[in-house]
Amino acid sequence: MRKSDLPAPTKGDTPLAKPRKITKKVRAAIDALIAGKARTHEEAAAIAGCARESVSRALKRPEVLEEIRLQVERQLKGKTLARAAGKLDQLIDANSENVAFRATELALGLNGFQPPQRGTTVQTNVNVGWVIDLRTNADGPGQRQGDSTAGGMIIDAEPVEQGG
Repeated sequence: MRKSDLPAPTKGDTPLAKPRKITKKVRAAIDALIAGKARTHEEAAAIAGCARESVSRALKRPEVLEEIRLQVERQLKGKTLARAAGKLDQLIDANSENVAFRATELALGLNGFQPPQRGTTVQTNVNVGWVIDLRTNADGPGQRQGDSTAGGMIIDAEPVEQGG
């Protein structure tokens, strides 16, 4: 695609901003927060050797938020996932039958084995219920609307006056 093939920018269009690089100090602050070495922006900034305001501003930028998301995802897929699997394995052998059952059910579910659904579903082609015709006798005799094979009976009734 040539540059001349692109549409000309219109008035009011803002150019897309290039994502900024994450500085070493901000990266160090992120690492401190994710590793649990720092609990606040101020502590993370002190570890990284920068101002708290710099860390606070950086944590609002999309590229920094994406980097944090990726690091947390990597951490969860690594050591944390292995630890969770080990804990689940221990729970399967728990003394409590309820805990062991629930852990086994979870492990099987995570591997695609689902218990049968509770209850029974039966589909039939039978209409159940009443059809109430609220037309007055002046509208003509009651006739069932719709499919004639659906069955049903029309019951004509006189309106009841409510006394007061």
